[in-house]
Amino acid sequence: MTFEVAYPQVSILRAVVIPAYGGDTVWANTVAAYQSLPDDLKVLADRLRAIHGNDYDYAAARSPADLDEEGTKRYRDVFTRRLLEAEHPVVRVHPETGERSLVLGHFVKRLAGHSTHDSGHLLSVLQSHVHRLENTVRWRWTQGDVAIWDNRATQHYAINDYGDQHRVVRRVAIAGDVPYGVDGTKSVDLTASAVRAAELARSVA
Repeated sequence: MTFEVAYPQVSILRAVVIPAYGGDTVWANTVAAYQSLPDDLKVLADRLRAIHGNDYDYAAARSPADLDEEGTKRYRDVFTRRLLEAEHPVVRVHPETGERSLVLGHFVKRLAGHSTHDSGHLLSVLQSHVHRLENTVRWRWTQGDVAIWDNRATQHYAINDYGDQHRVVRRVAIAGDVPYGVDGTKSVDLTASAVRAAELARSVA
């Protein structure tokens, strides 16, 4: 939920109904990912800021597999009914540990001040460090498991590989703080400007 300017700091997930196979969750340590960057890339990443939004392709990519084109559109329309957008430092400083971590993920639309083309290349390089196997752990759920993680130092991904089996997990999220970067500059809520831009686009169309 990095499209929120103060996205949840901690999430708690409880496994209620788990399928016979599939449905694992993968977490990545974004502190370790930052630390694995070459020094020159750290210097660059420390200065970058990224725009995150809930109107990005994530909603369509994560819609249920059994939806047709119309169903996918409806799912996306509901997901983006209220446009949310935030600008975060690519590297945030953890308010408790002082560690630096990468703030990336599926909701990143582009890097502030960079073209879409350049943003795509730079984000791919940085995200590849988050995805490195040595920075990740994969959890196979059993009924009753409880997982707690710090969103300020991790990314997570639920693997949708269990077909039409029933899977129920309950999530609780704890309100977050506004991130700040290496230079002390805080994240910015861009929601109002995102809504105005969407309204302008609709009026032109």
